Amino acid sequence: MLKPYFKIEYNNKDITRDVSNYVTNIEYTDFESGESDEINIIFEDSEKLWQGAWIPTKGDALRVYIGYVGEKLLNCGIFEIDEIEYSAPPDSIVVKGLATGIKKAFRQNNSVAYENKTLKQIANEIAKKHNLTLVGEIDDVKVERITQNQERDLQFLHRLAEQYGYIFKIAENNLVFYKTEKLINANSAKTLYRKDITRLTLTEKTSQNYKAVTVSYHNPKTGKKVTATAKNKEGVKGDTLKINARCENKQQALLRAKAALANGNHTIEGSIALVGNPFLVAGLNTELKGFGHFSGKYHITQARHTIDRSNGYSTSLEVKSC
Repeated sequence: MLKPYFKIEYNNKDITRDVSNYVTNIEYTDFESGESDEINIIFEDSEKLWQGAWIPTKGDALRVYIGYVGEKLLNCGIFEIDEIEYSAPPDSIVVKGLATGIKKAFRQNNSVAYENKTLKQIANEIAKKHNLTLVGEIDDVKVERITQNQERDLQFLHRLAEQYGYIFKIAENNLVFYKTEKLINANSAKTLYRKDITRLTLTEKTSQNYKAVTVSYHNPKTGKKVTATAKNKEGVKGDTLKINARCENKQQALLRAKAALANGNHTIEGSIALVGNPFLVAGLNTELKGFGHFSGKYHITQARHTIDRSNGYSTSLEVKSC
């Protein structure tokens, strides 16, 4: 039987052997896009170690690995200690961290007007501002003018990326962009059967599927109506969703149509709980089999990995149908 295992590094020093007897719970939350990954570690502190010499400092670095003894571990990443919580009785300390790269400045409101830029140039400016390296394939989307009005950089970038069919993730010192369509169309990383799952909850919000999305806008220079249409894969039946939007050019309209088509056809959403699996992370797809109408491919939007002293290693997923 596989034995759960974790490894903790503090400011680049492996402290696993020193702290393992005191750790009662580790929870790692992996978000696909738009939010900072989180780590929470609970330490039993009856010896008052964390109330004295062992208390960490806000801003210090944690790197955490989760998995099983003798198996490949999930590298959760590097986290910056953001909060330290003490409670008693019994004495315990909760150390909470946010993924590095999500600095305080990333979460402050800003007002900026971008003119005659591409999506890639805007993303790169924000990345450089926060000492990050932009990574990933981004189409040369032309943006004549867009305003960030009292929005956090993280919130603004999420809005802009989603509008044109992208998601992004901050992984250590990289700002990584992905095409939503490419992720959703990727093969499943793992097939899950009834025997693999401890709890499954799925909700079908609507039976509506769209065979196409048409985005229309008025060209301010010519005064004419311009349309762009994105079509679903062959064999998909349904209506055509029609959207009126403010676009500057046909390229923008087509990308927005593709994004709306990708987002509009996720008719089933829910959660999956299972025995700990370090290979299931946000951004991947998984296949459900043996669940009748609800069988099929699902996209993981959030993954939570928990190692608990009493309950072992578990994984919970937030998913939407592909």
